[in-house]
Amino acid sequence: MISVEEPKAEQTQHETVPPELAELKAQLELKEQQNKELIERLQRLQADFENYKKRQARESEELLVRLEDRLLTEILPIYDNLERAFRSFNKNNDKDSFIEGIERIFAQFHAFLENKGVRPIPALGELFDPALHEALITVEAEDGGKVLEEFERGYQRAGRVLRPSKVKVSKRRISQEPQSPSGSATP
Repeated sequence: MISVEEPKAEQTQHETVPPELAELKAQLELKEQQNKELIERLQRLQADFENYKKRQARESEELLVRLEDRLLTEILPIYDNLERAFRSFNKNNDKDSFIEGIERIFAQFHAFLENKGVRPIPALGELFDPALHEALITVEAEDGGKVLEEFERGYQRAGRVLRPSKVKVSKRRISQEPQSPSGSATP
């Protein structure tokens, strides 16, 4: 059985808390408050960072759209000239002036690409470079590793490949060595 005096003894012990314990409790409460503040701050920073990422993604997308618009604005005169050439051909049916107009438009488009730094990748007769060329066909030849034919021209800009050249490449012929009667090659 529990006596009635025991709870009074426990009450007395709680009332007389040693000063060290009271100081530790105060420090613990302070640290808990600091932790709570740090967690709240961290949550705010995390929310700010998420908002920053969303804003950056939105701004990057807007920048890309503006750059595309600028590029399209530069291409539109070429398109307009093509449209004029076809309209003129349909009206006059003059093949010579149509061909002359198309040649001018081609020169205009070529100048546009050059102004943008787009350069053709040398291919025909060059050594095959897998970073610049895409081999569609390989054929045996004495002189291996050379580009024999270009099916589609490749382009690069500022040292980066925009599109590799699609090519036919030679590979060295494997010469057949005479074999000994046992079926193995002679040393």
